[in-house]
Amino acid sequence: MSRQALLGASLFVLAGTGVAFAGDEFKFDVSGFLDAALFDDQQDTSGFADLDNDGFGALANGKLQLRGSVLTDGGWEFGGRAELRLQSGSQSNSTTGADDWLQLEKAYVWAESGLGRIELGAQDGAAKQAQAAPPSITKSMRIDNPLMMPVVDGAGAYYRPAGLMLRSDSYASDQSLKVVYRSPRLFGLQLSLSYTPEFSANLERFVKTAATDFDQQSDIFEAGLNYDTNLDDVRVRASLTYLTARNEAESDTTSTPASPWTSGDLSEWSAALNFKVQGLSVGGAYRHSNARGGFIDHAPVVLTGGASDTDIWSFGALYEWESWKVGANYVRGTTNVAVADLLGGFVGEQKGDGWQIGAAYAFTPDIQVSAGWQSYDFDAGANLNPAGLAQTGVFGAPGSMYAGDLKADIVYTEVSFGF
Repeated sequence: MSRQALLGASLFVLAGTGVAFAGDEFKFDVSGFLDAALFDDQQDTSGFADLDNDGFGALANGKLQLRGSVLTDGGWEFGGRAELRLQSGSQSNSTTGADDWLQLEKAYVWAESGLGRIELGAQDGAAKQAQAAPPSITKSMRIDNPLMMPVVDGAGAYYRPAGLMLRSDSYASDQSLKVVYRSPRLFGLQLSLSYTPEFSANLERFVKTAATDFDQQSDIFEAGLNYDTNLDDVRVRASLTYLTARNEAESDTTSTPASPWTSGDLSEWSAALNFKVQGLSVGGAYRHSNARGGFIDHAPVVLTGGASDTDIWSFGALYEWESWKVGANYVRGTTNVAVADLLGGFVGEQKGDGWQIGAAYAFTPDIQVSAGWQSYDFDAGANLNPAGLAQTGVFGAPGSMYAGDLKADIVYTEVSFGF
């Protein structure tokens, strides 16, 4: 089935009983949140073009969510949702190249019945939706998938040496146009499936780009299995996800002694497990990607033979009593960095670690103030970064990238407001 036929069939299903809307009651609601942080970042800026990127700073992340739905006499629910995001510019985790402070991030419609739910539009993929993330005391100023990143590179943007992003969720399809199916939850289990024809985030190139790009990944299929149930006094959440895509036009098709790898198709899998007993929550997650750094834009660096493999581990613990919370998190990432060399190509390794401890007070369920300490430690090794610089180009590495050694300590406070 062609992409156009699949999307057309999805629209037909979504609109199939639209004639019944006139006699039914519509619901509409507005919700959202705003997280803001003040921090002091003391980081090693050796090798940066701008030595003033550390120090005191402020970041913000928020969303305005508009949602409307109608429940028909036949038991179907039809609806639509749009999200407007306020983000931290180049210090957000945006992977689309859209670093505007304000942007329309999601817009989709859905149809739901006892057989499940179908979504069509700019929405997260099945793998991301199914993930059971470890607990975190912070909302956006977290260390696993930080939506406000205090550590920056020489351009003042999100620091990700060799593309290494410390996030355990499989986010590859991001908010590109896609079709998503979620089954009813049975015995705690829910299956999610999605198909993304091509990258089209932020409502640009809404169905398909005009030309094939080198190493652009398309035809992204995702599957996720989520488990959420209570076993006596213990809440158990778990997930297992898989993602695969097709390289439209490999930029490197020949293996040589100087470059013994070729371009390949994207694939990822992840797993997570979390427990909550009364006020104590603990959990962990793992993600494996064959994209360098686990960084997925429209044309990630994906090489055969494990030359770009990435592994991310994440752990969290949170204890809550009355209005107080205390918590700690740890995340570790490693990625292979292939380097072509006339004397023989080799694979180096970029590493990154993040720690966080903090405390929070919740004035209401929607208003929280937290404070704490974060630490980041990135290490590229002597074969990629012999001078130990925080940012250095690697001659012979495919794609545009830098490697780096950096240590940063951050003291922060975050205010979170939801409505």
